[in-house]
Amino acid sequence: MPFKSKIFDYHLPPESINQNPYKDPNKSQLLIANTRDIITFENLPSIINTPSLFILNKSTVKNVRVKTNKLTGGSIEIFFLEILEDKIAKCLIKSSDKKHLNKHYKLNIFDFEIININNDTFHIKTSLNIEEILSKHGKTPLPPYIEDDEYKYKYYNNQFSNGGFSVASPTAGLHFTNDLIERLKKDGHEFVYINLDVNIDTFKPVTSEYLEHHNIHEEKYRVLEDDFNKILKAKDLGVDIYCIGTTSMRTIETVYLTNNLVGKTDYFIFPDTKINIPDYLITNFHAPKSSLLSIVSAVYGKEWIDLYKYALDSDMKFLSFGDAVLFEVNE
Repeated sequence: MPFKSKIFDYHLPPESINQNPYKDPNKSQLLIANTRDIITFENLPSIINTPSLFILNKSTVKNVRVKTNKLTGGSIEIFFLEILEDKIAKCLIKSSDKKHLNKHYKLNIFDFEIININNDTFHIKTSLNIEEILSKHGKTPLPPYIEDDEYKYKYYNNQFSNGGFSVASPTAGLHFTNDLIERLKKDGHEFVYINLDVNIDTFKPVTSEYLEHHNIHEEKYRVLEDDFNKILKAKDLGVDIYCIGTTSMRTIETVYLTNNLVGKTDYFIFPDTKINIPDYLITNFHAPKSSLLSIVSAVYGKEWIDLYKYALDSDMKFLSFGDAVLFEVNE
């Protein structure tokens, strides 16, 4: 049956959007969906059955936002979405001039040419190595709803991040400090790290009338064979499996359904989609009209809206730097 996208809309007061990161993520809050208890993450080990297995996305947010000036005057911002070759990238370009194929730009820090246009994205060829450009001049791409401030940049990557090329953080992992992970390991729990490079579509609201008409771009993913076998073994043994964040869930479900450990995925989890691997999902509170609310609906049902209202009434904080919720996946 078709799903009207308006069912994923709700009122989010601006003051409920956490503008500042938790300097101690152990103090961030976790709402237990089934009981509506609220705990802090430092107390997470006390509610987890031993042994359990946690799946986390280790992809790193790169400094992909470059602001500079054209030699002819005027500012320009280039948002690098994907590095295709050493000097070729897919990006967004924000400037006041008209953009067209083969147009050359001479900037204060490098030159580039537009070599392909696809709707609002551009393929460009740069005069310098792109990794060098980002290393020297790139800034962390905070979400559009977060006030930009450099002190926040270091809190936007997970402490365990390693490799990958994301332009948005898999923020459920922000609650999992290295200290918390070590405590859970000492209690007998296992951890598996996958990689899904999060693209900018994560901030794209559903604007079509029906959810089925909403398109998301493909995202690169990679899961090691030994790690996936570890997950399957845990499933066979009845070990509780926790996906930390929607990106971890989409990745593992993609691998399970396709048997491809490496590739690109645009797998969309609808409210009636069967979830095969995880028993639990820990995820942040998502924005109104976010496609990620479809995943929440798949694991918890339409009652998610009442749960979100409860969280707002309890003064919990929402979105990237906010608190999180623990769902038990519906059978």
